[in-house]
Amino acid sequence: MIKKIITSSLFILLLLPFFGQAQIKLVRRSLLNGKVELSVPANFKQMPAQALAAKYAHEGQQPAAVFNDTKGEVNLVISQTGQTMTPDQIGQYKDFMINTLKHARPDAVWLDSGVKTINGKQVGYFKMMTTAADQKVFAFYFYTILEGKLLMFTFNCPQALLPKWKTTAEAMVASLKVK
Repeated sequence: MIKKIITSSLFILLLLPFFGQAQIKLVRRSLLNGKVELSVPANFKQMPAQALAAKYAHEGQQPAAVFNDTKGEVNLVISQTGQTMTPDQIGQYKDFMINTLKHARPDAVWLDSGVKTINGKQVGYFKMMTTAADQKVFAFYFYTILEGKLLMFTFNCPQALLPKWKTTAEAMVASLKVK
């Protein structure tokens, strides 16, 4: 009897890490007048235009869209820029941004960066951990080109939630389709 209880307890303990990393359900979204498709968490809500204007008024260029979880802790920001870019500049832009952010955010811990092909498009990315007012925040930047211009995505979540969101963030990036 004790052996059965110990065996059952060990089995449950071994499975616990997998429960925390279960992928969150994604739904396909059409963005930017149908020019972009991206899978986002089903429970994410798009920030209303009025809230978007108020929150990002100081930024200079308002994001095209922001999606948040129900608590506002995890978000995805989509920014359509006017910056001209060609496919051969994707890697150069990554290096430029990392260098710029290293100077602006010396507290950042750099986790990964690169360029990969996703659904036929070159996509640059970099991941870092930064310090916010009261916690560490994981930031996953990924970007590509839409109609000759830089299209930027930023996924953010508190470090404490990263084990739950890491797989989902990667799946979102892998789902990117630009027409």
